[in-house]
Amino acid sequence: MRRIERRSFTARRSKRSKKFNQLYRMGYNLGYDNAHDYGYQNGWEAGVVSYSQPFGGTSIIIVTTNDQRVHLQNCIDSIYAYTPEPFEIIIIDNASTDDTAAYLKSLKGKVRYRVFKSNLGFAGGTNQGLRLARGDTLLFLNNDTIVTKNWLTNMLTCLHSSEKIGLVGPVTNYISGEQLIETHYTSTEEMHRFAKAFNKSDPGKWVPAGRLTGFCVLMRRNVFERLSYLDEGFEIGNCEDDDFGFRARMMGLELVVAKDTFIHHVGSVSIKALGDQFEKVYSKNLDFYSRKWGDSHSLLHEVQQKLGGSTASMNDFYPSHTIVRGVLPQLYWVENGIRHPIEGGMSLLASRISQVDLRSWRIGPPISSQAVEEKLAHLAQVVKTEGPFPDGLLVRTSENIVYQVKGDKLHRFINDWAMLFWHLKERHQVTIDGQSLEQYAQGMPIIAPASIVANNV
Repeated sequence: MRRIERRSFTARRSKRSKKFNQLYRMGYNLGYDNAHDYGYQNGWEAGVVSYSQPFGGTSIIIVTTNDQRVHLQNCIDSIYAYTPEPFEIIIIDNASTDDTAAYLKSLKGKVRYRVFKSNLGFAGGTNQGLRLARGDTLLFLNNDTIVTKNWLTNMLTCLHSSEKIGLVGPVTNYISGEQLIETHYTSTEEMHRFAKAFNKSDPGKWVPAGRLTGFCVLMRRNVFERLSYLDEGFEIGNCEDDDFGFRARMMGLELVVAKDTFIHHVGSVSIKALGDQFEKVYSKNLDFYSRKWGDSHSLLHEVQQKLGGSTASMNDFYPSHTIVRGVLPQLYWVENGIRHPIEGGMSLLASRISQVDLRSWRIGPPISSQAVEEKLAHLAQVVKTEGPFPDGLLVRTSENIVYQVKGDKLHRFINDWAMLFWHLKERHQVTIDGQSLEQYAQGMPIIAPASIVANNV
């Protein structure tokens, strides 16, 4: 009799604990929504201050669009059923015309969401979710997935096993590349039984990879703060996940497939929705990737050689002596890793970068627009000299390779796209001969950051 009573007490306590967690999460999300809305009404910067404090859990970001409400519901239900860790769900609706908006409204307190009137694409939608996320770990998840027992537990164990691991992804039944495994289940119930037996944490099954597909990707917040957003130059979907993973590898971080973790993926839902547009979009995105990176294999090898096993941040690949702006009109002069607010001079030509990229440079004392123009005028007057070149100067070799001088190193622009992005294509360049070139060490190459189309990231 005592044993029965004890089991009954344990069951009641477990039920109360589960109910408490549900109510806590509901209250947390409602409070967060109110704080966000209030902050946003008082301006973007005020909003950041009022709601950007991270919490010790995982932000799960899901982008959805037309005719996928049933998949989205299945995904959300599975997260609540199989995720004991602290989490928040952020849904970005890309202009759905079905009942998705009404469904999201019915989930008030269980998820946070934003409904957009135009399709921002996967990259743009995910970036909006990242802007709202508060977790100390961040996860992209396709809306046509069903998560399983121990899915997040195993992925977090893998991620936190080494600071060198940048991004982690699971295996699944429908995907390209190394993350595909063979399955034979024929129902959701069978799938969960398969996953329960499969998802046993095993470091021996953590496999470094050359790429991760974006259907499910986990990272630490501090990696995101060094890596920044997805590139919105990729339209609708496709290739933005390859670009994101490539940048992580450029930083010296590893991409890892957690082959001890399985989740179900319906697959091709968004691609099928594109219909005849798919080939056009895919071709355009491949062209953009090629224009941005050129020979990516050689570039990655070069960077890894220079890193020598250490890690970098994206701003290690950005130029100096340039003008930038973030979401606000305020312009900054970037010099030697420090950004200086420019007083006046709003007519100066600036490169639009994300807030994450902007904050990656330390803030320095203000500088007048006149002082910036004087610095630029000085660089424009430099001719070939016997002495060292001044910092920030652009030099060009006889092979038309352009470098920027930073101290005792020359940093090569990887292509015209990088120079165009930073508005340096027309800046004064000095010819450098082979003998002078050999006097400088080669620094990190200069690349373009992720393109930001939306106005509030």
